[in-house]
Amino acid sequence: MKNTIKVVLAVVGLAGSLDHVNAQNAQMTIYDGVNPLITIFDNGPGDILGMYGGIYVSTQVGVWNLTISSAITKPLFGSSTAPVMDINVQASSTAAGTLTYSFSDNNFTPANNPGVVNATLSGGLTYGSATAQYRVYGDPNNLVGATTVPLVNIGPNPLSTLQSSTGGFSLPQPLSFTQVITLTAAQASNFSIDASFNVIAVPEPSSLVLAGLGGAAVLTLFRRRNN
Repeated sequence: MKNTIKVVLAVVGLAGSLDHVNAQNAQMTIYDGVNPLITIFDNGPGDILGMYGGIYVSTQVGVWNLTISSAITKPLFGSSTAPVMDINVQASSTAAGTLTYSFSDNNFTPANNPGVVNATLSGGLTYGSATAQYRVYGDPNNLVGATTVPLVNIGPNPLSTLQSSTGGFSLPQPLSFTQVITLTAAQASNFSIDASFNVIAVPEPSSLVLAGLGGAAVLTLFRRRNN
């Protein structure tokens, strides 16, 4: 994700070409269950990326040191008709604790509706013990941050992890999508997490079988490599 952000920043003139009418309502929230909720709006105070469609935050809250917290949406990833959203977190904790990220954007009009949310959670653990849970929600009222309709739930899984899951939807448009990641450290820990989804067409039954076999093969190889 760091390399992706560098590439995005290297696109000369992109930020300047996005006038105010293209401004997104995307927002990221960070909450440790103890300290006040942190809310960062796309291109607002606290967002050091400086262009619409992405939020980049480096901060500290409670026992957590958040080296990298990035969230990307349209127009940098995907579009209103082809939604793609991503959260990347590199964090360490000095003790046990829980941290919840929410990243939300609205005004989506998916071309595939009814469609399928195709979500993936991956993460690595440097030291300690931690779990991660990833959920995706849709809201037919187009409200940023709303968790009205659950679409996908992955975990909680112990880190390290690599898992994908899908969830179908058929919602009025325009609509909002919200990603929620819950990180739970059992002790002082250091890890990185990436969670993303895109919207695809409802696959044919034969495609579902092939996708399931492919996902199982990738997960098996990942587990063998880490044993």
